[in-house]
Amino acid sequence: MPVSMGPAPRYLEELRLGGGYDSQPDGGCDFDHAGNIQGNGSLEMDGSGSFGGDVAVGGDFEVDGVDTTWSVYLPATLGIPDPSLPCGTMTVTNWRNYQVVTPSLAFDPTNPEAAFFQCRLPENYDGRPLKFTLQWSATTGTSGDVRWGVLPIAFTDGSSLTNVGGTTYTIDSFNTASHLHTCVIEAMPTSPTELAMMTVRVVRLSNDVSDTFGTDALLLGVGVSI
Repeated sequence: MPVSMGPAPRYLEELRLGGGYDSQPDGGCDFDHAGNIQGNGSLEMDGSGSFGGDVAVGGDFEVDGVDTTWSVYLPATLGIPDPSLPCGTMTVTNWRNYQVVTPSLAFDPTNPEAAFFQCRLPENYDGRPLKFTLQWSATTGTSGDVRWGVLPIAFTDGSSLTNVGGTTYTIDSFNTASHLHTCVIEAMPTSPTELAMMTVRVVRLSNDVSDTFGTDALLLGVGVSI
């Protein structure tokens, strides 16, 4: 049967395990009345953990899974025109009275052109698809679509630098001149391995019927994330 605790029940205000109440915890855990938890030992969680506030780590922090916060940004200054289908060399684009200036690589509206970028994959990377965020614009034009593609290939010690892979494409619509346009392509790197060197070939397939934008597309940079 239910047991009444009276009109004003009292609650446990503090709990210490391993060190006793109102003493310095010795390898134990202290739960105070404010909800704070202090522990001198290890904390293991088999399930999910949610933290609504700040988390401070005084020592090393190890994650056995994939760091899904990993990302890098590759600006146009790091782009190398493809020797076989070279885009324009990097130029500085002044968007407004030298208050907004960005590097850019120009991709032709008639002939396919490409550029290469390079970065390193993160530690503990498990080979899942990566998100490639292309940021681009144009100084002229009114409408049309651009067919962008990315080809990521990963290399480790002893890998052949002649490896090949497949290109993943998407179509992004042009809206307004001198406005930022962003599109995301999800692709799996060829031979994905943690800490591997990865090259990313970005191509505009302008001779495809789906590419209808009749002026240069200026690639400002590429974001890579998990």
